[in-house]
Order: sequence, then C-alpha cells, then structure tokens
Amino acid sequence: MPRGVWSIWNEVPEPSRAFLREVFCELREEHGGLRTRLAKRYAKLAAEIWVTTDAISEETAKLAGARKHGKGRRPTTQKIRLQAKRQAMQAVALDSALAKLRALATQPPPHAIRRRA
Repeated sequence: MPRGVWSIWNEVPEPSRAFLREVFCELREEHGGLRTRLAKRYAKLAAEIWVTTDAISEETAKLAGARKHGKGRRPTTQKIRLQAKRQAMQAVALDSALAKLRALATQPPPHAIRRRA
C-alpha cells in the first residue's frame, strides 16, 4: 500500500476501510499519482462517494428483487422508486467528483507554475 494511505479512515471498521483504501489506490493509479493536497482530498471524497454509491446500488437491487420475487411482506413501489432516485443522485455526485478529480490531476502542480513564470 502506498505511503499515506494507511492513516486514512482509521475510525472506519476494517471491511469498509479496506474497500475505501482499495478504491483510493485505484484512483491514485488511474490519475498518475496525486500531486497536490487538494487532489488527494478529492480522491478521498470520490472513494467515499464510490463506496456509498456501491452500497446504495446493492440495496436498490435487493429491494427490487424482493418486490418482484418475494413472498409475504414486500417493499412498496414507492419505496423502490425513492431508493432508485437516491441511487441516481449518488451516481451524479460520483460522476461530478470524478470529473473534478480528473481536472485536478491533469493540472500541473503549483510549484511548476511558479518556476515557469
């Protein structure tokens, strides 16, 4: 695990922490390393949104399956619609966080800008 990742999310329970760190490292790799603190913060935020979106998506699929194939007490259509809306809102948040991270990762670091001037 790269330096600095171990101290992130210490207060989160282990299974979630491992998944968060895995997503963070994948984002870090994809964007060629994160050179600025702001990019690292956005990567942390994007990892958290990613994990949340994943959990909400799973929950929505389970509810829809329970509605369609369940016996006995099943979730209402309204509850499934609300859950799907929540999932869509999380997906939009994830897309915007990843776009912002991409923009920050492609910018040259601040010290490189000062040297050119």
